[in-house]
Amino acid sequence: MDPGLRRDYEGRGRPRIVYLYLAIVVVSWAGNWPLMKMALDDAPPLTFVLLRLVGTVVLMAPILLALRMPLLPAAGDRLGLFVVGQLQVAGCVIFGIIGLAILPAGRAIVLAYTMPLWAIPIELWLAPGILRRGQMAGAAVGFAGLFLFMNPALVDWTDGRILFGNAMLLLAAIAWALGSVLYRRQVWRSGFWTQTFWQLAVGTVVVAAVVLPSALASADWEPVRWTPALIAVLAYNWVVTTAIGYFLWGKVLSVMTAGVAGQVMALTPVGGFLLSVAVFGGEITWDVVVSILLIVGGIILTLRS
Repeated sequence: MDPGLRRDYEGRGRPRIVYLYLAIVVVSWAGNWPLMKMALDDAPPLTFVLLRLVGTVVLMAPILLALRMPLLPAAGDRLGLFVVGQLQVAGCVIFGIIGLAILPAGRAIVLAYTMPLWAIPIELWLAPGILRRGQMAGAAVGFAGLFLFMNPALVDWTDGRILFGNAMLLLAAIAWALGSVLYRRQVWRSGFWTQTFWQLAVGTVVVAAVVLPSALASADWEPVRWTPALIAVLAYNWVVTTAIGYFLWGKVLSVMTAGVAGQVMALTPVGGFLLSVAVFGGEITWDVVVSILLIVGGIILTLRS
């Protein structure tokens, strides 16, 4: 989309369908974190990531070819989408799954979805003035709720393994934020499905380059147990959270800044936390309720502006 047309389009209001796209992404990605936590009982973290990406690429390629959609983006798009793919796909999923293997699913999803905390300063640095005052106020309210939801007081600051897991999830959030902002800043000539496939394909190559040498060199590498539960989780990831999820995320970023879209995505850890409590146990305390109200209130302020 031409930058001038994009600005005019946003000035006239976003199409309502974009909120449906966001709702689908929020619900599907929120539910995926408890599922991935269960899948790690049958597959090592990095192996699961590789199986997830390889399966998605293998599934998408013949479908796109049958629909006569190109697998390669336009020549001018390839390098930019390669960089975005390394950040949004390879970096985000590698760091995220390592952190998830260490921390409980509820806390892991909260840290991974601090993405808007990083996206907004990155956007302000690269494009000053892109956010309105009302959006900044809404972001402040939402971030207060997210910070309360994270509850840093619950972190054992003396446990190096726990700190490493937290660091991995924060790196996942930063990689996702930077990739989203860079994606948003360029006008792409390729179709959304081609963009999605290319990002996943180049991300898969990098993940394979990381995982396979480690697996071949390690005598203690855990084998995959092909249980029905693992196959079901992988199938869900291939179709819903990876292929469709990244496609819809690209559609959202075409009409909404990464900071604003990321703030709406802050609903994902709320849903993921509630599902994790239901699946793995836990309690919902007063601070969780207040934080949810702040996050929702911040989203309403941001979108109304």
